[in-house]
Amino acid sequence: MHSNLRKGLFLVTFLGAVSIPAKPVLAADEWNPASESMPGVGIEAVLNDCFSQDKDIKVEDYLVPTNKGEYLDMAFADVTSFLYIRSEPTKESEYVGKLYPGYAAKITGPVGEWTPVESGGVTGYVKTEFITVGQKSEQFAEELIAQAESEGREDAFTYAESREAEEARLAAEAEAAAQQAAGGQAIADYACQFIGNPYVWGGTSLTNGADCSGFVQSVFAQFGISLPRTSYDQRGVGMAVSYDQAMPGDIICYDGHVGIYIGGGQIVNAQNPAQGIGISPAGYTTILSVRRVW
Repeated sequence: MHSNLRKGLFLVTFLGAVSIPAKPVLAADEWNPASESMPGVGIEAVLNDCFSQDKDIKVEDYLVPTNKGEYLDMAFADVTSFLYIRSEPTKESEYVGKLYPGYAAKITGPVGEWTPVESGGVTGYVKTEFITVGQKSEQFAEELIAQAESEGREDAFTYAESREAEEARLAAEAEAAAQQAAGGQAIADYACQFIGNPYVWGGTSLTNGADCSGFVQSVFAQFGISLPRTSYDQRGVGMAVSYDQAMPGDIICYDGHVGIYIGGGQIVNAQNPAQGIGISPAGYTTILSVRRVW
């Protein structure tokens, strides 16, 4: 048998033997070998018992496990925005990554004013006051695992975003926003081509006449975007944005009316039979919703 196993079994057996209070032995309580057998307490007795019963000997059955939790070396960002991972344990050093709220990291050294961590391939230091450690981290980790299991996700933890990855993401988002804005401007520019054309109740023709919702529906149809027919239903399409974030191409919705925002606080819309399709102040009456579908 492996020497380490013998040592472990001897230690467990010895501790078990000395930890049980001995019963006082009186003359009448002396052991009679003819009446009963004395239980073995040594390493050889344990081994003989296993061999006699043809048992498989497992180390974990005899060695006492440690009490260290599986996630005690983890930390989680306890912030509302983000936490810098610094290249050195000072505020003056450059940041190499960010931990967002609840993001996970592995503690790689002593926990002091600054804690060395590794997360998502980012290695550096974080201010200890902004992370959870110890039992609190272990409890939070177990909660995240339980939540992931209930949602059928394999990955329970989210790790740091490196500085390089952040810069690439922001550049991609800026490019997408620029392309989106260009698309909205194209819609507004196209709609303005029909200024001066007639208003026709129930109409959907950009040249021969349309009402407010028919005009909006027909403009967006030219860009492959299908909208419902009435101004009431158009009030629920796409994504809602606040008026102060309105961009050209957004749909401005009112009570019983709708138009297309062209920027500068103005909309292009099929106004009424007297004015036809034209430009109006976006705030000419109460705005109920601003919708973005492009």
